[in-house]
Amino acid sequence: MPNAQCPDMIKIPSGEFEMGNNSIDALDNERSAHQVYLDTYWIDRYPVTRRQYKVFMEAGGYQNPQWWSKAGWEWLQTEQVTQPLYWCSDRRKEKHPVCGISWYEAEAYSRFVGKRLPTEAEWEKAASWDAQLKSCLLYPWGNREPMRQLCNHNSFNKGTTPVDAFPDGQSAYGLYDTLGNVWEWTATWFDSYPGFQSYPYIGYSQVYFDQQHRVLKGGSWATRPWALRCSFRNWYHPHIRQILAGFRCVSL
Repeated sequence: MPNAQCPDMIKIPSGEFEMGNNSIDALDNERSAHQVYLDTYWIDRYPVTRRQYKVFMEAGGYQNPQWWSKAGWEWLQTEQVTQPLYWCSDRRKEKHPVCGISWYEAEAYSRFVGKRLPTEAEWEKAASWDAQLKSCLLYPWGNREPMRQLCNHNSFNKGTTPVDAFPDGQSAYGLYDTLGNVWEWTATWFDSYPGFQSYPYIGYSQVYFDQQHRVLKGGSWATRPWALRCSFRNWYHPHIRQILAGFRCVSL
């Protein structure tokens, strides 16, 4: 996929990176840090915007089973969904990330544009890995704690912001908004890492390792600083229409 044809996608070269987090602040599902090898892939520079998602809607995306998985189409027919949760047409927000969508809707859009949702590992490598330093960064921009000029978090802005509003918060690979603004759906089922041990209590994560919850990454405009890091993991059932959730796509 030549970059000239896809200027808003970034090539992530093949190789290993360190996934997870062994720091004292890491929760049980982030542990233990481990090496993961990934083949080369391309990932969206920005989360999918309202303008982009509107194209899917206007092309009949909610009426065409071609773009939906079997489970997604069954959910759609049952729920009679025709647009994202709390959707409104506002040209002033066309560059804001689309949000209020389920995993099924994110998956359908990604198929519509000939892409797919990233795995959790693909998302985390693009957000945290510095190939020059050959090191995993705690935050996309480095190891400085989040500040309001680096990403949209902690309810500073009371809502979403344009996806290109925080150039100082780019990852080493050049991705925008990997932390803050909206949580991002991934293709990965929530499960344990090697060496998992329950913390702070047995039921915090372990009861959700049931192959029924998809991982979300990155935090949102409302996320507090303590939960804002590349290794942090959130999880929801794929049918949940989370108002703080959006996504970006990948391609080989």
